[in-house]
Amino acid sequence: MMATRAPRLPVGRLARWLHGSYLFGITMQAVIGATQLIAAIVLQVALHTDEITELAHWTSAMLASQRADPLAAALLRSVHDFTVHPHTFWSVYLFGHGLLNLGVAVALFARKRWAHPVSIVVLSLFIVYQMSDFFLTGAPVLILLSVFDLVVILLVWHEWLELHQRRAQG
Repeated sequence: MMATRAPRLPVGRLARWLHGSYLFGITMQAVIGATQLIAAIVLQVALHTDEITELAHWTSAMLASQRADPLAAALLRSVHDFTVHPHTFWSVYLFGHGLLNLGVAVALFARKRWAHPVSIVVLSLFIVYQMSDFFLTGAPVLILLSVFDLVVILLVWHEWLELHQRRAQG
């Protein structure tokens, strides 16, 4: 029994398909980056709105009492022991991740020479982080993001090789 081969795309057609996929991939990186930046800003605004409301409520209650209260003194001491709010972490993470995604995409669209290797490194670091986070949380979306990033890395690498070949041919 003879194995059937999948039809091969002509080289020109394959190159166009790969380049189109590359453009789609970096466009999606830009969209993801912009979405993450917007989410970080919304999260930060929401976080500060809650903090300002709580602070106003707390200070008004403190000013109303105006007496030496052991519980109030304990609360004042505990204010110094607060850790970073989880929303602050996610806001900073989303902002940094979004800025890097958007920056990489813009640099690739601008055809900067350094953009291809930098984007491969940045996306590889995203994959490492996402996989380590997946092993801690088990969130399947992290695998999907990592697979997408891996596909984009392969497309960026292919595009980079193509650019080197075109430059060498002069």
